[in-house]
Amino acid sequence: MNTNRKLLYKIVQLVSVVILGIVLFNIFQLVNVIQGTGRVINYTGIIRGGTQRLVKLETNGIPKDDLMLYLDGILAELQTGQGQYDLDKLDDIPYLEKLSELDDYWDDLQAEILIYRGDPGNQGQVIQMSETYFNMANDVVGTAEFYLEQKTKILTTLELVVVILLGLLIVIALQQAMTEIQLLRKNKELATAAYFDKPTGLPGRLSCEEKIWTPMDRKEGPYCMVMFDLNNLKWVNDNLGHSAGDALIKAFADILNHLTNENVFVGRYGGDEFIMIVKKYTEEQIEQLLKEIELAAIRYNKKSDQLKIQYAVGYEYGGDSLPQMLEKADEKMYANKTAIKADTNDL
Repeated sequence: MNTNRKLLYKIVQLVSVVILGIVLFNIFQLVNVIQGTGRVINYTGIIRGGTQRLVKLETNGIPKDDLMLYLDGILAELQTGQGQYDLDKLDDIPYLEKLSELDDYWDDLQAEILIYRGDPGNQGQVIQMSETYFNMANDVVGTAEFYLEQKTKILTTLELVVVILLGLLIVIALQQAMTEIQLLRKNKELATAAYFDKPTGLPGRLSCEEKIWTPMDRKEGPYCMVMFDLNNLKWVNDNLGHSAGDALIKAFADILNHLTNENVFVGRYGGDEFIMIVKKYTEEQIEQLLKEIELAAIRYNKKSDQLKIQYAVGYEYGGDSLPQMLEKADEKMYANKTAIKADTNDL
């Protein structure tokens, strides 16, 4: 389970870092676009104001060919993105269409100005066309500002994504750090606690927990979890004394311990509870193992005058994880315990 969680954390981290890299790249691109759009808006405003100045000078008899060329250059660069003013060609169809219309009308306005120079009688037409041009330029600026607003919204969204991804990475990092701290603490507790249960000589509760929470090695499978519970320990303690109860526990522990090997782990899980973790056994072999325990208990009971080993047992074979198998084995053990009590009452 811990291995799967670590793998999940690594996958989430990797995906988050990749997405973060893509988002940051797009943010840098958007920042450049936004900066370029700002310059485009400024220079479109220059065209708007410069044209009004040109018309004012021309209608007052002051020709300004240099100003015409300057405005020509800006308009051309706004449409192509190439020129001396470092202007970008906006990737926005509505803006480019309106800019093209403005450029066409600019050609008409220039032609009318040249006519005015030779025949001042069309002054009203020049002024009227300059007003129309001014409004068209305003429309172009508005379209560029709308484009800028959309890009800014996208940038804000991407910045929010960055914050979320960074938060996710921080949470994962903290979770991993906490997991490592908990693991170190648990290992320290395991190292300092008694590894074996002294009265029985079997591994104690902490040793059992360590075995249970160690991920199963599928190459060592199948696994089987067995749970035992002494039925009559309380009666022995109450009627024969705790020393007799300890002797009963030790006798049953000896039976279980006699069957341990590299594939069979036995431990004392609680006061009257024992667990057995078996690997590489078939279910038939498990049944045979339990039969051996039963026969050993019968032999002990025949030799003992007062102490009698009575126990309930349940096992889970071939599960997905030892903790889950322990729960199911425990349920089956209690079902067996209930059945034994029912049989005893019937007698």
